[in-house]
Amino acid sequence: MYCKIWQKDFAKLPVATKELIFRDLQLTYQWERTEKTDREMLAHMSTMHRSWRSKQKKDYLYVFLILSQFKQSHMHGRTPHRLEVFKMGRCKDLPDSSESWVDEESRRRYEAMTQMIAPSSDIDAKSHTPATLEDTFISVMGKDRPGRVHYADSGETLSTWYRST
Repeated sequence: MYCKIWQKDFAKLPVATKELIFRDLQLTYQWERTEKTDREMLAHMSTMHRSWRSKQKKDYLYVFLILSQFKQSHMHGRTPHRLEVFKMGRCKDLPDSSESWVDEESRRRYEAMTQMIAPSSDIDAKSHTPATLEDTFISVMGKDRPGRVHYADSGETLSTWYRST
């Protein structure tokens, strides 16, 4: 109510905002306010808020990916590959036709994967076997941990992922 959803540290809020928060809290909870208890309360609220934000992001991404897969599979008669799912979850297409990546590492990994897939002009086409999308993904992202799939929902296992594709 008193700060933006992306606020990471409640201790950095303006003094007036912190006073409003403490006023509302003291209506419900009674404690002796000291500088130490105020710091501890703000640290605890920051931790709880970051945890809540993380869960919201995870839930949003999960719903987004499911809806995207549903839309893609029905529009094109197929399920998107993990490279496409990776980009959907880590990159946003902007109105000016540019892309906004969540971090530089994700952009770098995606570019590495797309370069491996694209045919190179300096390699003899007869001797070059293009990498499969799956091989490319694994070479950049690493092998899946036992029973888990990189950049898929946390409940997704190798058998459920490959059964559907």
